[in-house]
Parts: sequence; C-alpha cells; structure tokens
Amino acid sequence: MRGDPATRAAEELTRGGRVLVSRLQYLGDVILTLPAVYALRDRYPQAEIDYLARDAGADVLSGEPIFSRIFKLPTRQQGRLAMLRFLRDLRQRKYSAVIDLYSNPRSALLTRLTDAALRIGGDRRGRRRLYTHPTRTPSTVRRATDHHLYYLKPLGVSGPASKPSLTISDAERGRALERLREFGIEPGDGPVVGVHPGGKWEVKRWPIPQYAELGRRLADNHGLRLVVFSGPGEGSYQSELRDLLGERAVYLPTLPIRETAALVESLDGIVVCDGGIMHLSVAVGTPTVGIFGSSEPDIWFPYEEFGPYRPIYVPIDCRPCHSHVCSHLSCLLGLTVDAVERKLLDVMGAGKSSQRSLGS
Repeated sequence: MRGDPATRAAEELTRGGRVLVSRLQYLGDVILTLPAVYALRDRYPQAEIDYLARDAGADVLSGEPIFSRIFKLPTRQQGRLAMLRFLRDLRQRKYSAVIDLYSNPRSALLTRLTDAALRIGGDRRGRRRLYTHPTRTPSTVRRATDHHLYYLKPLGVSGPASKPSLTISDAERGRALERLREFGIEPGDGPVVGVHPGGKWEVKRWPIPQYAELGRRLADNHGLRLVVFSGPGEGSYQSELRDLLGERAVYLPTLPIRETAALVESLDGIVVCDGGIMHLSVAVGTPTVGIFGSSEPDIWFPYEEFGPYRPIYVPIDCRPCHSHVCSHLSCLLGLTVDAVERKLLDVMGAGKSSQRSLGS
C-alpha cells in the first residue's frame, strides 16, 4: 500500500531520504541504541541518518561518521529563541521517518513537531497518539539492544543486534596519550587499568573502600598502573578514593566525553559501575568489568558474546529490584574484592591486553 506511512518512508529512504533517531537521555542508553542505527544503515545504505540527544549523549556521537547531523536539545537556560531555531532546523530536514527510542512526553512531542509522515515510538498513555506507529515490545525481548531493534520493524529492519562501537580518531588518540604523559604515564611502560567509582544512584556504586583495596592489589601485587576517572559532580568519590589509595593511581579531572572515550580506549582494562562509562568502554573495545547492583545484566549488558566484556554481581534473593534507594545494599556490599580482581584479570587475559602497548 503506497498510502501506508511505513511503506512510503521505506521507499524514500531507499532513494536517499532522511531518518532521525532519538534517545534524549543518558549516555549509556544512547550508546545502546547504536546497534539499531547500524541495522538501519545496512537496510538503507543511501539514507541520511541524524540523531537527537541531550548533553553527553549528543557529544559522544559527534565524531561518528555514520551520522549526517547530530542535534543537541537546547537547555531551558538557552531560552525560547534557541528552542524555536532548533525546531525550525528539525523541520527543515524533512524526515521520511523519526524513531523515538526514549518515548517520554517531551521526546514524543518533539517527534510530532518534526512533521515526519512515519513516527515510531513507545505505546505509552496519551503520548501514543503522537506517533503513527506506537510500539510495545514483547516481554520476551530482554536485551536493550534487541528492544531498540524491535522499533524498526515497520521499516523492515531486523537483527541480530551487534556491539556498539565508537570511532576514535588518530587526533583524539594523540591527545589522550599526551594527557596521560602529563600524569607521568608513558606508552609501553606496562599495562594501565582504569577505575570509575562514580554512578548516579547509590544502588549502582560499589563502595569506595572496596575500590581502594582493589587498587592496592592491582598496583602492589600485579604492577599495574592505575587511572581514576570522574564524571560531572562525582569529585567527592574520587577524593575519597585518593585518601585511601594515595599515590598508587593518577586522578584525572572531569573531561569532555570524547576525550574520556579516547583515554578509555588506551587502557588495558577497566572496572566500572553500571552506567554510561561502562557502555562507552565496551564501545571503544577495552576489556571491561561492569559492576551491577540493583539492575539486570541480562538487559543492560548485552556484550559478552562480542569480546572481553563481563558483568559481575551477587545473585541475592532481592535482586534485581531496579530500585534507586536501598536500606542494606547487600548486592554491592556482598561483592568481594577477590571476585572483581579475578574477573578483571580474566578479561585482560582474554583480550591479550597485557601484550598491547599503550600507543598501539
């Protein structure tokens, strides 16, 4: 049926039309949408693909050649005029299709305001009326990457999902190595391991004393050099770790997300709590141990089949609870330093990263 919006959009994309993919919030969630973008590109290689996100999500995609344009949602502080210009620019792209992978009230309204004939988003409450194809993923679809692929069914796109990947340029790699040299880490002097002790919710943060003990073992027993990362507003976690770990590590300031990605790519392994940097680390190919508390690796860590990437958690009765607060944090307090140390050494061995020079 030519009159069907999905059929019409598919024909336009085949001829080089434009499609907008949107995931407004959260760095890790944006990275998890990349396999759906790859599937879309493979099905419609002539199409132009744009992306809409906020803050770090837009910034991390800014160097990716797969996208024709990256749109960053204006903040309230930028004012009404910035928003009107932004909406004008979206409409001028004349999208054949818009795929909203966040589907909250704001993203649904933005999708409608693009005036695209095909608008795909979540089948949720009143906002479903803003989409031409409201979509409800079956409960059998577990992994986040498969969930995103399901939204592409109206366009004839299917899986299986691949691993998200970020493209780090030679210039970005060079700047990352210079940054490490500023802190006394030279290429080729031995393996370098990162830790990122921050996290938005307490139920995702492994306690700092455990991180400190892990760092002592990695430095003293294995001769590894340590780099500690810090995200926006997370300086207190880094300071607490510095008090316990001392000069065994270097402590990086909060950096732009593309610089962080290049630095993480240069590492031989990383231990990080469930969050954006965990997904970023996998996307740049660094052997990764992801620490999970209240959430489910089955959904949020769809990476094990692709390389040296492993989640670690304690299988207690009350998890996964998906809570943001907890009175006992048994899922994190019960995760031993021994277990994390072994898991990290395993993924580093699987990635043969100990034989890789820092500048390779």
